[in-house]
Amino acid sequence: METRYLLYIVNGLELAAALAATVYYSKYIFSSEKFFLFFLWYTFFVDLTGALLRPVFDIGNYWLYNAFTITSLLFYFYWYYTILKSKVFRKWVMVFTIVFSIVAIFSLFFQTWNEYHKYTFITGALFVLVLTMFHFYKLLNSDEVLIVKYKLSFWISTALLLFYMGMIPLMFLTEYMDISGVSYLIIIISLNLILYGCYIIGFVWTKKKYNGF
Repeated sequence: METRYLLYIVNGLELAAALAATVYYSKYIFSSEKFFLFFLWYTFFVDLTGALLRPVFDIGNYWLYNAFTITSLLFYFYWYYTILKSKVFRKWVMVFTIVFSIVAIFSLFFQTWNEYHKYTFITGALFVLVLTMFHFYKLLNSDEVLIVKYKLSFWISTALLLFYMGMIPLMFLTEYMDISGVSYLIIIISLNLILYGCYIIGFVWTKKKYNGF
């Protein structure tokens, strides 16, 4: 079996998370997390398309993943803006969004579409890590800390924190070290297992009364 087929495991994890988001949608339909249902299905179809373009249609897929990187990270910025009520935190979200957009536009114009725009990804990922810290700080300094395991936002932030803490070093290491083939795929699959595993736990455990606006 070719190693590239291992990436379909990630598609399976994305599908499982999207299905869980659909099944338990009534629990968080009135919360800021309601758009994650559509975002997860969007993620699944984009990633599935990217996995099929090159081997099936012999079409490069870097352009698709570059576009997905931009849209997905902007989605996370928007989501954090809705759940971080502090004016200071929201100002930081706006600053991060502007800086990220500048980096993304610069990459679009000055990097080839035949390569992954890793600096766009790293910039956005670093900003998301900071926003997860803002969110955890907010939870720890509120009464919600007592029911945190029932908060879908907690599980989403946990997923993003763990995923990007692994992906950012991986991006740097692949530039300076020979990490490729099966080793690289195992790391990618493991990080996605953590990401979508946390999402699924959140959808299952969350309670409707703790997920309102």
